[in-house]
Amino acid sequence: MDLRGYSPQTIVAGTLIGGTLAAAVTYAFLTSRNGEEASSSRLVPGLANQGNTCYMNALLQGLASCPSFVGWLKSLKPQDIGIQGGFVDHLSNLLHLLNEPTGSTLTAQSIVESLKAHGWSITVGVEHDLYELFNVFVTTWEDELKSSRRILMNQSIENCHSSSSEDDEDVVVESTSLRGSPSIIRKLMSFQRCASMARIDASLRSPCVGLTATEYRCCNTNCGYRTVKYESFTVLTLAIPNSQMGTSTNTESLLRRFFCSEIIRDAICDKCRASDRKQQGFLKKHGIVKLPQTLMIRIERVGMLPNGSMKLSEHVHFGECLSLQDVCFRKNPKINQKSYEESSLHWQLPDGTSRVVGGAEETRSRRSPIHPSQAAIFGDLASNYALIDGGSFVAERREAQKYAYQLRAVSEHRGGPYSGHFVTYRRASAPNHHTWYYTSDAQVTRVPYSHVAACQSYMLFYERVKPHRLYERM
Repeated sequence: MDLRGYSPQTIVAGTLIGGTLAAAVTYAFLTSRNGEEASSSRLVPGLANQGNTCYMNALLQGLASCPSFVGWLKSLKPQDIGIQGGFVDHLSNLLHLLNEPTGSTLTAQSIVESLKAHGWSITVGVEHDLYELFNVFVTTWEDELKSSRRILMNQSIENCHSSSSEDDEDVVVESTSLRGSPSIIRKLMSFQRCASMARIDASLRSPCVGLTATEYRCCNTNCGYRTVKYESFTVLTLAIPNSQMGTSTNTESLLRRFFCSEIIRDAICDKCRASDRKQQGFLKKHGIVKLPQTLMIRIERVGMLPNGSMKLSEHVHFGECLSLQDVCFRKNPKINQKSYEESSLHWQLPDGTSRVVGGAEETRSRRSPIHPSQAAIFGDLASNYALIDGGSFVAERREAQKYAYQLRAVSEHRGGPYSGHFVTYRRASAPNHHTWYYTSDAQVTRVPYSHVAACQSYMLFYERVKPHRLYERM
């Protein structure tokens, strides 16, 4: 631009005006950007500390990040099952508010009061453990739902005996015309009653409840003795082995160690004892038979020494995605008894642990040359997809999705074994579910996932990728 036709005064005035306008535009841009960041940084509400209640606030933030758990509480409808104003009602309301993008600071005083009403001693100002509080939560809501279960069962029995329903009358008439036997009608009504009771029990069951099976099989090949024991769980507690102390490990290795097979040598089954056969021991196999919709994993952080307890500060790597396919008992119609017996003979893996073979085919390879990035997605428990034989690739891919979980929150304990502070990293609810927040009581800050991955995890909250039909996605 040629400025020779303008006077020096005009050039100076234009420069000042232009600079002023540029500064104004820059200030407006930065102010609006800071305002947006400030508003977006508090999409998740905080929780006021009522006196060393960080353990409760951290647990509530973790539970609020799990869509299935929040949806389950919402589906209970306390006003219909006689628990309005109780612990379940207060917990449902508070977790709902923790997913509202208000950025306000809430209080868990209603939770404390409802727990005290159930006889729990929640002393403000005294430190407690997050995991112990979760067990208190489980016991409390089970106590409340126990009475609700009785009410709904009685209503179900009355409905089955009632003849006012036209549908029931049609079923009875049809059964009478086909069979002509009153016993068939009684069996049909009994079946309807049992089916109704099963539906009620399923609707009141928490989505964080899973089921494990432990199989004991006699090592004597001529015996064939086998027994299976089942046990429910709400949290999987994984211990850091002594061999891993001082080094980092990951949740996949701890899960394999927790569900590893072992031989109990100093044992003999009743069949072998009756037949006077030589003692061979038992092969013990442990696995999951019912996956929870909300998976909670606890990392044991307290180690025992001769002179007392110590805090285990080893870093445990965890991923945003986790697959439990290799630690599950699962049925496969392609495998026969002979191949099952052969797999039992090769239960030991090179790394010293073992996989659960309870009906599942053996994995041919842990590393897939076709899918090198798979381990980064699912970790060391990823299944093998290298073999493509006319559609099995797609079928196995679909099968693997049944065992996949997404990380929703991580609770961390900072301090020593007897005191410290609990914080939680959690996802926001939809549509901001890719955003992570650091929550420390009332303090809530948006953080990148790298901060989450670097924390010293104590409780991990996972949500199953396969959604339940009754739960809304968050």
